[in-house]
Amino acid sequence: MVNIFTITSLSAFIFASISTLLLVQTVTAKPVQIKRQVNQPIPFNSRVRIYPANNSLPASCLITIESVIKKSSKMQITEAKLTTYEEFAAKTGLYKSSISNNRMVWIVTGFVQGELRMSRGRSVCTDNAKFVEVTDAETGYSFGRSIYCPPNNEINFMR
Repeated sequence: MVNIFTITSLSAFIFASISTLLLVQTVTAKPVQIKRQVNQPIPFNSRVRIYPANNSLPASCLITIESVIKKSSKMQITEAKLTTYEEFAAKTGLYKSSISNNRMVWIVTGFVQGELRMSRGRSVCTDNAKFVEVTDAETGYSFGRSIYCPPNNEINFMR
């Protein structure tokens, strides 16, 4: 009889203590204030990142060819070349005003064996799709990728 009374009174004491603690925390808690961010108007050209010339940087400040090739792991690489953006743009005719002509870039060219879906699945290159990737040599940021499918290897589902 004594054991049941002791266990019951101990349980009641623990329950009362926890209830009191929770009640005190609830009463003394400060309300959470939510700070709302005010949408500031964004100037028209603020989203365009400018890439200034970096051709005077030492090679130790540029990313290595190994880092560039690692990003292109699914591609059978035929050429990887460090050059200026101007040289790339002159060959392809693709100029971006946000990139200085004297910006160093890696141009990686290669092929992907087998089927490759392009343009959100609208067409398929059945074999040997050629890739040309342009990567900023300082930041590793991709400036773009071109995909070419050899004649008679492309299936276009939009026709």
